[in-house]
Amino acid sequence: MPENPLIQQRKVVFCETLQSYPLARLLVQCSSCNRFFAACCPDGSFGDDWALPHDDDHPTCHHSKLVYTDGACTNNGSPHAKAGLGITIGGEHTFEDLELKYSWSIPVDGTVDAAGPRTSQRAELLAALEGLKKLEKLDKLREASGYEDKEHTQLAMLQPHKQFDRATYIVVTDSEYVVKGITEWFPTWRRRGWRTSYGKEPTNLDLFMKLDEYVTTLEDDKVAVGFWHIPRELNRNADALAKRATGA
Repeated sequence: MPENPLIQQRKVVFCETLQSYPLARLLVQCSSCNRFFAACCPDGSFGDDWALPHDDDHPTCHHSKLVYTDGACTNNGSPHAKAGLGITIGGEHTFEDLELKYSWSIPVDGTVDAAGPRTSQRAELLAALEGLKKLEKLDKLREASGYEDKEHTQLAMLQPHKQFDRATYIVVTDSEYVVKGITEWFPTWRRRGWRTSYGKEPTNLDLFMKLDEYVTTLEDDKVAVGFWHIPRELNRNADALAKRATGA
């Protein structure tokens, strides 16, 4: 598993210095590329001299890429339920003739989830999985196309790291179910032979297994992956995208 002091057992844990900052200040957006990132610690963990962007000479730290995710479901669990996924990794961004899409509103149908019933919890898990896939797909497209924003590269050169370093992906969600499920409950279920403390198979185990498998694949590819639980009010964009996907 890749080493990253921000990620501990797949949870996001900020350094002591940044733990005193308001949570909203740790969620930052680059004014050049419009992507979302986590603030970096100024304690030398990554070799940086700053944690947060504060002027043109000290741009946003680009080590940890964020994907905000959420799931929604109308008529939860019923035969008439409709579920949707909301995913965003930044504001819309256009460079020359290349238009980059950074937000998605995805209805859940058989191609997205063929196995289970339509529920809000399944939608939240699916959103986390699809969000990681969006991050990886965009990075691979950038690498394959040789895309480079020269102005942004000049700013990024002020920092001792590559502009589009694939070191860390972070799923940002207001779903405690997703974060605790994949970071705490899943390892316990594994030790118990995929059983809860009541001896039953965990609900949505199929999706937890898919999420773990995908995260493990990224980790094997030297990408650290973390999960970050935030208040609902800080996840409004993904929430709106998820609700839109349900048709509500």
